[in-house]
Parts: sequence; C-alpha cells; structure tokens
Amino acid sequence: MEAVRQLRVAHASRVLATAFRGRELFGMFERVLREVRFGKVRCGETPQPARETHALPGWIAPACALLLACACTAGEGVKVTGFEMTVADLPRAVSFYTGVLQFQFVRQEKKEGYVAAQLRLGEETLILRDYAKNGRPVPNELKANDRSFEHLAIVVVDMEAAYSRLLARHTRIESAGVQRLPDWDFDAAGIRAVYFRDPDGHFLELICFPNDKGEPRWHERNGPLFRGIDHSAIVVSDIKRSVAFYRDQIGLTLIGNSFNYGGEQELLSGVPGARVRIASFRGAKGPGVELLQYEVPGLTTTLSREAAPNDTAYWQINLEAGAHPTETLHDPDGHALAFAPRPAGASLGDFAWDAWRRHWPRYLMEGAELGIFMIVALGLALVLEYPKSRVHRAIASPLLRRFIFGLGIGVTVVFLIYSTWGRQSGAQFNPAVTLSMLYLHRIIPWDAFFYIVAQFIGGWLGVILMAAPFPKASANQKVNYVVTEPGKPGVAVAFVAEFVISFVLLATLRLVYQSDWLKPQLGFFAGFLLCVYITFESPYSGMSLNPARSVASAIPARSWKAMWIYFVATISAMLLAVVLFH
Repeated sequence: MEAVRQLRVAHASRVLATAFRGRELFGMFERVLREVRFGKVRCGETPQPARETHALPGWIAPACALLLACACTAGEGVKVTGFEMTVADLPRAVSFYTGVLQFQFVRQEKKEGYVAAQLRLGEETLILRDYAKNGRPVPNELKANDRSFEHLAIVVVDMEAAYSRLLARHTRIESAGVQRLPDWDFDAAGIRAVYFRDPDGHFLELICFPNDKGEPRWHERNGPLFRGIDHSAIVVSDIKRSVAFYRDQIGLTLIGNSFNYGGEQELLSGVPGARVRIASFRGAKGPGVELLQYEVPGLTTTLSREAAPNDTAYWQINLEAGAHPTETLHDPDGHALAFAPRPAGASLGDFAWDAWRRHWPRYLMEGAELGIFMIVALGLALVLEYPKSRVHRAIASPLLRRFIFGLGIGVTVVFLIYSTWGRQSGAQFNPAVTLSMLYLHRIIPWDAFFYIVAQFIGGWLGVILMAAPFPKASANQKVNYVVTEPGKPGVAVAFVAEFVISFVLLATLRLVYQSDWLKPQLGFFAGFLLCVYITFESPYSGMSLNPARSVASAIPARSWKAMWIYFVATISAMLLAVVLFH
C-alpha cells in the first residue's frame, strides 16, 4: 500500500507541472476572448461604441489550468482488470460459462499447481482456476449475507430470454424469480435482477438496467444477449471501514450509495428481512466493485477461516496500478485483491480514451443540461426583463418578476435532475459541483475533466442558441445575456453573498443525500433553493453558483467584471461544504 501512496505523491507533482505549462495556453485563450466581437458594421454606417469589456484577471487562467490538470493527471488511477475464481472441474465450468452465459473462451494455460482458463464477456475478463488438489467446496448453505459472499453481476439486455436460458439448463436459482426493484428506491428503481449459482456453487447475478441507470454501453441496441460484467459484489461487516479501505488505500472511486430493503430485496437475496447498504466503486478502467452490508439480519459466517486459493470458495479481484509491485492483499473482511504493475506501454492517454469511449453520451448529457438551463434562463429574462416585453410592462414589481424567474429556474432544475439524462449523468452541470465530487473521490478523474469541458461548452451554446432569434433584445442592457455581475452594494458584498449561497446549497444537498428518507426529494430541495436565491439574493451577486453558467453569459456579453468571484467563491464554498459535511 506504501507504493500506492508514493504513486499519488508523484501524481501531485505532475499536476503542478501541468498547471504551470497551462499558463501560456490559457493566456492565449484569454487574448482570444478579449478580441471576440459579435455583429459587423455595414458599409456607410456609423460604428457604434463598443460595450465596455473587462479582461479576465491574470491568475484565473493558471487556476483553471490547475483544476483541469488535477482532473487530468489524477487519471493515472487503479484499473480493475478482471476477476478470478477457483473451480473443481474446469471443463464443466468452461462449458457452463460459454454455453449458457455466452462468455468467449480466450486461452488455457498450465501454471504451477493448477490450470487456468481465461474467458471474456464483452470487455471484462474472468479467469477460472482448477487446482491439482482442490480444497474446500462452496458450502450449499452459504447465504447472500455470508461474510465470504461474492458474486459477479452479468448484464443482460433481455431478462426474460436470459432467465429462460438458465432454466433450460436446470441452473440453481437462489432468488424467488426475477425481481424488479421498486420505484420508491431512488438509486435502484427499475433494476431487474436474479441470483443464481454456477455448477461449483459460486453466486452469480443477472442484472438488467433501466434507461436511466447503468453504463451507456449496456443500452446499445445491437449486441449479444449477455453484454458484460458490470461489477463484483462482496459482503462486508462494516461498510464505513471498507469504504475507507477501497477508496483511500486501494484508490478506487466511490460513484454511488444506496439502501435496499423491502419484499423485492428479500426475494432477490433469499435473506428474510434483508436491509442492505451498498457502496459502488469504479476504477479508472474496468468493471466495478460493490460493497454490501446487511444491517438486518446481520452477517453469517459459514467458513471458519478465509478461503485459500485452492478452495472452490476462493475469489480474487485483479487490479493494476502504475509501478505497484505484484502482491495479493486482503480487505478488512478477508476478500482477496491481487495487484500487478501497469504494462510498460500503457499511457495516460489510454485512460482518457477509455473514459471518452465509454461515457461520451454522459458528457453530452452534462453539456446539454446546462445548455437547457441557459436557454430557459435567457428566455425568462427576455420575457420578464426586456423593456418592450408586455409581461415586463404588466408586472411592475422587480421582486415579483424575480420570483417568477426563480420559479421557472427552480422547475427547470427539478426537471433536469429527475430526467433520464440527469439520472444517467448525475445532473451536476456545474464545474464547482464536479470538482467537489472529485475531491470526495465520487467521480472518476477523467470523467470530471470531460464533464467540466462539456459544461462550459454546453452553457455557452445554450446562450448562443437562445439569443440567435432575438439578438437585439438579448443584448439589451436589462437582459444582457443574463450576465452575472455584482450589484450596487459592490464586489465585497457580492463575494460574501456568492460564497454563502454556494455553501448553503451544497451543504443542504449533502445532508439531504445522506438521509435515506429525504434523498429522493433532493431535486426539489435544489429547485427550491434556486428559486429563493434568485428572488432575494440576485440583486447582490447576480446569483451564479456556477462558473460555467457565468462564463456562458460573459462571452457574448463581453463582460468579465469581477468574474473571479464566480470561480473563487463558488468553488471554495462548495469544497468547504463537502469537507464539513462529508
């Protein structure tokens, strides 16, 4: 584990170097922004005075470079390369996995004391070991809440067809049929799953994701019935301790939590009264790892000691990490993890390409979400604030107009968070939120990098698209592309106000997220706070909360007045919120 910590120190030094190299690039970008002009002067017309512009402060560029470099360079993370298990009869096991579950046979090789067969399903690897002298078998009485429990979640596109294949081969089914997790379960609603066992007694799971969950590749229309291995799930005794181990010592990213209970969960796991806390991890590449803690009825312990490699009950998660030495570790509950050094030819670009190839639909969703937000924001400003608008003339009270504006934005945010796109991407659409999640190790670094890029581009495109049919009205001083600028009280007040609302927003959302009861209402809390902020706080700071949102308006408005506020105040406040309410 010391090698992992040393690797992170080396990464941090490269982050700083990359940031300083980025100064020149961002300086060029700043000069381009200064020269941006919208509209042309026709021959014979008198040129209009240029609108006052405010240059970006010089230190904003390297600060942005540093933040993006952190997301980029940290991408040299841990890769989950596959899973291994011990079987008693290798030909029988290979026949089951290839004949029933559509795994592809890759190769078979003889090693010291055992024969190993490498199989592949989609992009994931499974290695089956058959020792000359096999040890203990998987106990028939092993339950899903046993401390030694581990399973592979195999993704299928058609649950009925896949389940029929299992029944046709007289596979041992552990669940009471296929179960659909209920709609009230915020994190798992609509997932269909069934537990079963292979010929050696290893637990396996078929899982079918609804459109708003799971990796984008699981939803591709063309492809085989069995798509790949989404994750391996293991039972732990203390989920907080295990989360700390897998996140802080192993280096995996915690991408989600859920709390599953009720009749469907009991029928799925075969454990009466099951109440299960789940933590989902991903590496920089490869399938995920899920931790399961059965709060009720608690753990059982069928095996008297940890499984040895030649025991049929033995599982192993294979990992790669930089120059990490080859070694086998055990988590706090005895589950085996085998580290290997990354091949010499591997590069940082491999991780970036893999992230883009797998998740580019999510990046587009993130950009589109902020784009929709900006379209609605500018549209509301045109209706409510443009002096020639009938609605503006009809509603004389600025406070009432801000309330209507805030109500429209709040409804939009609620819609985006609960939409299929929002559920898929996480509905962050804010670089400050994304960086806060990166700090918490709750988003894969390369995903964070592409999210931030998409957010800036999407927000800007949203303003441009909405302004195109109404160029004069959008440029009007009262609308001004919904630019965020400090109000009459001044820059200092604007900074404090922006810091406070950013802190309160993310602190509230973190507390709501951590509550099993309130978590499904998280989108409504976000929408309500934005409505309140726009109604009462916007006269002080312009109510940004979002660097990408401010930049999206500043580019066509050519106004960078006090732009540093919307980077420094929002990012620092949200980071402070996640530190205090972690």
